[in-house]
Amino acid sequence: LSLEDNKIGLRGVATLCDVLSEHSYVKHLNLAGNGLNDPTAGVLGQMLKVNYTLTCLNVRQNQFSCLGAKAIAEALLSNDSLNELDISWNKIRSRGSEAIGKMVATNTGLISLNVSFNGLDALGAAAFTKAIKTNSQLVNLDLINTRIPGSECKELGKALALNTTLKIVKLGNNPFKEPDIELLFHGLTTTSLYIIGLEDIPLSKGLYERLQEFEKEQKVVIHYGRSGGNQRSRPMTSSALRLDEFITTNLSKLAPLVLAKDKDKTGQLTVSEFKECLQEAGLRLRQNELNRLVDKLNLREDQVPHKEILMGKIPSVLERMRNSAKQKRVKVNTEENEDSF
Repeated sequence: LSLEDNKIGLRGVATLCDVLSEHSYVKHLNLAGNGLNDPTAGVLGQMLKVNYTLTCLNVRQNQFSCLGAKAIAEALLSNDSLNELDISWNKIRSRGSEAIGKMVATNTGLISLNVSFNGLDALGAAAFTKAIKTNSQLVNLDLINTRIPGSECKELGKALALNTTLKIVKLGNNPFKEPDIELLFHGLTTTSLYIIGLEDIPLSKGLYERLQEFEKEQKVVIHYGRSGGNQRSRPMTSSALRLDEFITTNLSKLAPLVLAKDKDKTGQLTVSEFKECLQEAGLRLRQNELNRLVDKLNLREDQVPHKEILMGKIPSVLERMRNSAKQKRVKVNTEENEDSF
């Protein structure tokens, strides 16, 4: 249900929450850009305490301050059914972000959390660092432009090294200096992360080269440069390009779905499972169109290595998978020819 940019107001949200408190059929709720204030967040919080069907809540670009953040955080202390929360671009400062961080430490439902373009400051940053050490559910965490102080980098790196479930962390556009980044990666002695975002953080050539070595050693992708990550020029077919663009744009939604689908932790999905994830993440194609897209890539009989896909290595993955498919077809044809003699 999307009510984005509708100026719905407190009365509208109250009426909506009354319905959602009694009826459990809405799974996705988008209230972004409505100018909602703290009393409205309180109403949403009360609804979240009794609604266990809603899995995705988007309240970005509203007017929530610390009180509103505390109301949402308090509700999620007892709600483990909400998987995705976007509370970015509000007016949340240290006390409010501290409340969200403390909630994350014990919450067992959230898979994706976006608090970007708020103000964690030292208090909130410390709370999130502690939460990262103990949380075992979160896959995607967006902390872009949240005023994390450089003094928190060393402990943040240690926390990220301890966490085994987080796959994407975005730290771009924070006031980090080069020594802070050094301390961050000094603490990050090992990692389960797929992607680390450092967009809009100035790096010297020497540090950039050391981080490239870190990428190779830890098999992780670091996004540098301007927001949006390190854009690479890669020759791709139109089908691969379309897939690559969708995954890049919808990574925060796709990653949790893919990891949840890989229940046996094999690092592989069947093509059928991968297509289901693409559709759930919002790839708006009819089934026959999606089949044609995948068919053009000759992936029908292969397993999809999702880590490399999520890390933005689509060209090499697709090339390898196409070669594998060709080899299988050649082998089958050879065996059939041998049987005919």
